[in-house]
Amino acid sequence: MLDNRRLVSEALRFILVSGIAFVIDALVYAGLVFFFEIDGSWSKRISFACVSVWGFFAHKHFTFRHREFRLSEPIRFGLVYLSGWVINSFVYDATINLNHSATPAFLVATFAWACWNFVGQKWFVFVDSNSNATGRAS
Repeated sequence: MLDNRRLVSEALRFILVSGIAFVIDALVYAGLVFFFEIDGSWSKRISFACVSVWGFFAHKHFTFRHREFRLSEPIRFGLVYLSGWVINSFVYDATINLNHSATPAFLVATFAWACWNFVGQKWFVFVDSNSNATGRAS
């Protein structure tokens, strides 16, 4: 059985890190567009890359307090992040086709993406090598 307190604590830290990531994303994007006059599409790509790198370290060390390093972690993180981006896009498109309103579509897609990322990072990216399948230390 999972330690519920640990899971809740990680979920709250995940929300905090994700909120900060959102702010970083917005600031980098806006700075590139308005101060450096870089195209919006390229600015978004660059801001996404910045947030991805920051998110890897923040989630590894703060959210999940994972101290080990395996070479597969950045690769797994990239897979989770990119597949989450696909899920986000799909859910957004599907939701906006249902009600033709961008705000609910954005919120539903962001929630789906966040859930996917939390689960993927917890049980696929930052898995303790000394834990068994139930999440308890051996």
